[in-house]
Amino acid sequence: MAEEDSAATGRAPGAQGHGAVVDAAMALFAARGWAATSRRDVAEAAGISFAELHAAFPTKVALLLRFVDGIDRAVLAAPPEAGASVREALFEVFMRRFDALQPHREAMARLAREVPMDPSAACRVAMRATRSIAAMAELAGVDVSGPLGALRARALAGLHGWVLRAWLADDTQDMARTMKALDQGLARLETLARSLPGARRDRAA
Repeated sequence: MAEEDSAATGRAPGAQGHGAVVDAAMALFAARGWAATSRRDVAEAAGISFAELHAAFPTKVALLLRFVDGIDRAVLAAPPEAGASVREALFEVFMRRFDALQPHREAMARLAREVPMDPSAACRVAMRATRSIAAMAELAGVDVSGPLGALRARALAGLHGWVLRAWLADDTQDMARTMKALDQGLARLETLARSLPGARRDRAA
């Protein structure tokens, strides 16, 4: 995993850069799916040698992790709106993520169906996604430190997975169904958070 994370943020392969390679990979995932796309296919589509691709992306999962890196940069680039509550800030950063994913909807639909059938890849991607959601939560003002913070991050990661399914089925131009699912999910988590040990003490403080 460390090797893949390093590869995902390392030096660009040749003149094409990581962006073009990842774009080529996502286009192939959309057209062919996860299992039917090889790194050799990606190298050919990106117009680079397999050696260059392998040096930067030693596994197919590394390509996907690099895509997640780009989404994270877009989502975390700016703080939430000033004066927003934590719930409002979470809503904003979650919707930023779906906005950033919108151009890759077809690829995401196929990956959501097919990556779970590759247990090793699914585990690594899930771990990386949890870190992404924890960073989003921290940006929104959620304390993700310690055991209780880790529980909050896992709960928000679960929420993201649930809303992702709504987003994939959302055919509205303004993502109204996605926003409704997110709002409902945040309301449920807010209710749950109030029942956790220490919540009453935190409100008093």
